[in-house]
Amino acid sequence: MSTSPSPQLPSRVRSARTVSYAVAVITLLMAAISLQAGFGDEEALRELEMTAGPVIALGVIFLVYAAAGFALAARFTKGGAGVRIAGLGWGTAGIVLGFGTGTLGLLVLAASATVVVLLAMKDSRAWFTRAQK
Repeated sequence: MSTSPSPQLPSRVRSARTVSYAVAVITLLMAAISLQAGFGDEEALRELEMTAGPVIALGVIFLVYAAAGFALAARFTKGGAGVRIAGLGWGTAGIVLGFGTGTLGLLVLAASATVVVLLAMKDSRAWFTRAQK
């Protein structure tokens, strides 16, 4: 009995997965910076003119966003309509998250917009809605 080879991941989905991993790494870096500032860098807090609470909260948001990005990107190879919809939502959240968070935030914004565009394309939709084995 021979089994047919599994279908190959379309290039746009591969690109979306790669960009998603990059966004997750950038937001992980943003989380580390925020949490470090919130938990002890008094000079950075004075420079930001903020108290530790909001900076720590932002760091936790970045951390959760990064973890979700890693989890979603890892599931792109299996597919499933829910993964695509979650990826589109995650990318849209990244666009919103990127506003007002400095240079790294602009990178997150641009890369998240790229993920949304790549996942919205016809061949990406076909990959995620194909029959699962």
